[in-house]
Amino acid sequence: MSSRGSIPFDRAAEVYDETRGLSAEASAAITDLLRRELEARQPCLEIGVGTGLIGLPLHRAGIRMVGVDLSAPMLRKLVEKAEGRLPFPLIIGDATRLPFTDDVFGAALARHVLHLVPLWRDALTELVRVVRSRGVLLINIGSSKGPWQEIGDHLDARIGETARRVGLDFSRGADLDEAMAALGARARELPTVWQESDLTMARYFGEVEAGVYSWTWNVLPDLLAEAVAETRAWAGDRFGDFDRVLEPRSPSVWRAYDLP
Repeated sequence: MSSRGSIPFDRAAEVYDETRGLSAEASAAITDLLRRELEARQPCLEIGVGTGLIGLPLHRAGIRMVGVDLSAPMLRKLVEKAEGRLPFPLIIGDATRLPFTDDVFGAALARHVLHLVPLWRDALTELVRVVRSRGVLLINIGSSKGPWQEIGDHLDARIGETARRVGLDFSRGADLDEAMAALGARARELPTVWQESDLTMARYFGEVEAGVYSWTWNVLPDLLAEAVAETRAWAGDRFGDFDRVLEPRSPSVWRAYDLP
């Protein structure tokens, strides 16, 4: 973890895109959705820019981007994907202490970040500080309410919720809205983008055991193995075939927060 407890993704850099990536169709749809919000509000800062899953397509669509991430290996992967050239300014830094003066960006965005930041409210305060008046913050939130949420809740009960949930609990989207309202922002939910999924329980539990997911990194190995074995048995009884795709489509839900 960083000095403030946020989780860098150094160990996930080589597998991040294949385990948390987007289909070409979903990537294009998200890029178009965000581009419409950002065209008149540039430049855009992305915290947790990572391997560039969101930032690179936006850059190629003509949006002036700046990226911040805790992980140098993730940023190196981004540059590698950009044919070895720095596509836009990239900075190793902490979202709760951004290295920018006030009011320098027209917008900011975050995907799959705030649940990894214990001081996520501080990160929001920093984003509001560096984004100009009448700018926008675009935040991707989790939205699974189906089988994967049930499996996650079952693991929580065996490992302890605090082990899996470091920062913002995306199942409580109202917490994000309330925090942004306290900062003077007005919330809008953008149209949902649907992503085709081929994730099976067999693959998921294998990835958990392999330490692909960040929440596994701070769980004692024996506790993780016991929790996975028990949850795997429960899930087999609950959902059946381990090679069946549980949710053929998953939603990518973005909220826009307009600043005063």
